[in-house]
Amino acid sequence: MGKAKLLVTGITVMALMFGATACAGNNNEAKSINNAPEESKPQAGNMDPMGKYDPAITVTAVRAISDGMTFSEGESLQNNVWSRAYEKELGIKINYDWTTPTAQYDQKLNIAIASDQLPDIMKVNAAQLKRLVEDEQIEELTSFYSSTASEFTQKILSEDGGNALKSATFQDKLYALPMMGSGLGQADVLWIRADWLKNLGLDVPKTMDDLMSVAKAFTFNDPDQNGKQDTYGLGLNKDIADKDAGAYYAAAEGFFNGYGAYPNIWVDKDGELAYGSIQPEIKIALAALQSMYKDGLLDKEFGTKDPSKVNQDAVAGKVGMLYGYFWNTGAGWLQDSKIADPKADWIAVPLPSATGEPAKAQVPFAINSYYVVKKGAEHPEAAVKLLNLALEKLWGETAEPDIYNTDAEKGTALFNYALLYGEAPRKNLDAYLHVTDALKTKDPSKLNPEEKGYYDSSVKALDGDNNYFGVLNMYGEKGSLSVLEGYSKNNTLQNDLFFGAPTDGMTEHNATLQKQQLETFTQIVMGGDLNQFDRFAENWKALGGSAITKEVNEWNKSR
Repeated sequence: MGKAKLLVTGITVMALMFGATACAGNNNEAKSINNAPEESKPQAGNMDPMGKYDPAITVTAVRAISDGMTFSEGESLQNNVWSRAYEKELGIKINYDWTTPTAQYDQKLNIAIASDQLPDIMKVNAAQLKRLVEDEQIEELTSFYSSTASEFTQKILSEDGGNALKSATFQDKLYALPMMGSGLGQADVLWIRADWLKNLGLDVPKTMDDLMSVAKAFTFNDPDQNGKQDTYGLGLNKDIADKDAGAYYAAAEGFFNGYGAYPNIWVDKDGELAYGSIQPEIKIALAALQSMYKDGLLDKEFGTKDPSKVNQDAVAGKVGMLYGYFWNTGAGWLQDSKIADPKADWIAVPLPSATGEPAKAQVPFAINSYYVVKKGAEHPEAAVKLLNLALEKLWGETAEPDIYNTDAEKGTALFNYALLYGEAPRKNLDAYLHVTDALKTKDPSKLNPEEKGYYDSSVKALDGDNNYFGVLNMYGEKGSLSVLEGYSKNNTLQNDLFFGAPTDGMTEHNATLQKQQLETFTQIVMGGDLNQFDRFAENWKALGGSAITKEVNEWNKSR
């Protein structure tokens, strides 16, 4: 996801859930983290949030290497702007026991967990976190967080109301540092070619019927005016609404939301929590997608195309609409469409709905990764200090985004080099409000360094430089973040009502159930029997879903 996070990060995936024993309520958690018993507090180590070890210490780590990670000449994972900052400012050297491509990371880490060959610090998913806690392989971090987390770190990690920390808390004890992100940043908008609308005399779609009409016109009425029938209405990737794959670009979650359907998240149904993917509204949305496929409004080969391949079609001027995240206009994505064709005017609009009333955009639980410290590590507090430094250098009052976030000149995602990472849930929305105000007043003096960068890029875009079109199309007055701010203001959001580590049933059955879901949805869209959905819903329950639903509701009642 390095490319996806080049300008701003927002990333991706359905909420993972945890069982009734995995979390504490607000009061217990606050008591646990902020008032740890004196005897549990560490007696050695440098607890100053930004204090430097002297002499320097060395910690071991492992990590995934994202696609497209590059380094300047003479630099490497062991020698870059972040490794130098760790050593210079904190006195921490990092040795990597191993690295591996992102696609192989979980498998390799699972082997290390099984053989108890763990580094001092590692990133884990929710299932791995639960396993490590149960097997007593990682340090409890309650007192280290209380004593060593900076005020800014504590602010960011609590900005979602405390759910992130609760998801890392077991039996009133904190065992991990959540990798903070924005759930709202993973809500869909509809991206649409405004220039094509203008060419055909069409309005922005407000209803799903409008969307169908626009998709038909974009397919058959020569929207690019090249005299050829070589376009199609809606871009869709092969994973449709797969929580673990390409939901961030040209998936169908936003399309489903338009019918009041919420795949992959847990919703309220008559006072109980129910899994959105098996609700009857899903069948209605699938029927609509099936009709679009039959009528040629979708690419007949969508089942073979990942997000990058759909983007190639968008850049080539072959597709006029797609659902995705607010950053889809960034470099490497729709920004490339503007460079390839300066007439391409992609705009973000709110989700159309079947009723004409505002659609509720689904919002996943944002935390899907955690940082943990192995049991017996000499300096558990070092992980907290590394996170303090990362958050401050990226987003704090002394942030230096041009040094630590992105090298705009080279297009290098410098934040990828950081061992620990996170961002405030509202960071991008707040930046949008600040940048928009500065653009109106032409006074950027109140902006922080990151926001000033967005402001400067937006000014260049307004002056006609298409290389900065993507930034303006996020942070400008009518940018994609204005759509998310509208969702937030108008409360047109459907939050996932479950969060945390997987229940036992999820650990055992989720992979099979998710595979069955993707296969069924894809077959239906491509012309299969619509009643396959009913069989899928029943099979989902029989193959572990009913047990999972029981666990989920027990968790909900115990909170």
